[in-house]
Amino acid sequence: MLEFTESLIHIMTQLQIIAGREAKKEGHLQEEVICSWLNDHFSGIHVVEGGNKTKIDIINQNNQKTYSLKSVSKKNTQCHLTSTSKWCEYFDIDDSLRNWFDLFFGIPGKDVSQGKNRRHRLTSKDIDNCLNGHALNWFNANKISIFDVIVHKGMYNTPVDYLIWNLKKTNAIEIHEIDYIRQLVYNGEWILRPTTLHFLTNESKKLFHLQMKGSGEKYTSGYHGLMFHIHKCF
Repeated sequence: MLEFTESLIHIMTQLQIIAGREAKKEGHLQEEVICSWLNDHFSGIHVVEGGNKTKIDIINQNNQKTYSLKSVSKKNTQCHLTSTSKWCEYFDIDDSLRNWFDLFFGIPGKDVSQGKNRRHRLTSKDIDNCLNGHALNWFNANKISIFDVIVHKGMYNTPVDYLIWNLKKTNAIEIHEIDYIRQLVYNGEWILRPTTLHFLTNESKKLFHLQMKGSGEKYTSGYHGLMFHIHKCF
């Protein structure tokens, strides 16, 4: 049984590596298509720019304006993924608040639920209300800094000026100023759900949601990571 499980994990890992490579190829092709569209409709020379540690996908070489591209098939898409340890280190989170992150998102290789949850994490209903309140207060006190990390400039200070929303089904392209999206954050708030956090604008529209990466068996890299999604409400 152990050999079968190990073989299955190996097969799943290989399939995910292949799928990841194909997704990257598709992403690069889409970036080239969008660059061509920008060059046809706007002044300047737009080229693909960026890497794994940057929010920048495209840059206008003439004026140095930068773009983050989101090619989506639904109304939301992933905008940031990081480990709990890296997130807490970046924001200098420790003590009881760090404990909340370890409980709510889980710890790689450990079962903090002690067998109560197959995802090896606790839901907000299983965590002390005072600790939940402490965490929620932190998210709302740092909502602009969080926005800067997950949308504007990442953890390596690579700021973008615009977000391109490309709906793949219709090839519709919208360009939004990052500062406009930032304005939606000022008057919005994070709310805590049993297994996720949602960010709602002052019109109660969902702009972001945050979930633990992974479900079921832990085959994927980044399991227990903080996975942010951005929703099209702008």
